[in-house]
Amino acid sequence: MEIRGHHFLCMLGFRGLGYNEKFVKNMDEIIRKLNNEQDMLIKVVDNVDNICSMCPNNVGEECKIESYLGSVREKDRAILKILGIEVGEVVRYKDVVDKIKENMTEEKMMNICKDCEWFSLGYCLEGIRKLKG
Repeated sequence: MEIRGHHFLCMLGFRGLGYNEKFVKNMDEIIRKLNNEQDMLIKVVDNVDNICSMCPNNVGEECKIESYLGSVREKDRAILKILGIEVGEVVRYKDVVDKIKENMTEEKMMNICKDCEWFSLGYCLEGIRKLKG
């Protein structure tokens, strides 16, 4: 499985909302699988991943919202830097969750994610609070 950096945080706050029904179903299935198989190996990427496969912004296996200041790819790289994970690295899901617990703060998350269309719902911050709680 391939997961991009920002999706590790999105998964914490996921509440069944998304771009469309296919996207939501895919995201839900991936989260359920990772939560049930925490030793699953994941290749960390900063481009289209398994979650993106059902996203309407995924056009021809390329994200059409990648190339600008504050883009999704920049968010991926900023989050991975905080977690101490390199693009292309293969990691166990539970190790990623541990790194989020240890290294991610609400303040860091707000700085990176504040302009995301989903962030204003507050679910992501709730997710990190629950994880650390």
